[in-house]
Amino acid sequence: MAQKELLSGSQGMSGGTDGEAKKIARFLRILMWQMFALLALLVFLALRPQAGRYQFTVVGEDVGVFDTSNSQAWMIKLQRKSVTSGDKLEPGTAPPTEEKAPTQ
Repeated sequence: MAQKELLSGSQGMSGGTDGEAKKIARFLRILMWQMFALLALLVFLALRPQAGRYQFTVVGEDVGVFDTSNSQAWMIKLQRKSVTSGDKLEPGTAPPTEEKAPTQ
């Protein structure tokens, strides 16, 4: 009789321990995915373009662009475009207007 009670008692304990192990495993799985999501968010915030990251210098017809995050610099040559009355404007551009002095 004592052996039967010991056997049933040990089965009851292992059933409770098994349930606890499943809860702990589920908690750790959720924690792992939360950590991956947090890491992905931090990588996104670190690598996205940020305000004040680029510095511009204009020298004549050249523009220097300096990226402060990785210390790269580029020189860009500007091109001049002039619009005459016969040319068509690209969509979204305003036609040049003549400024008139105010009359009184």
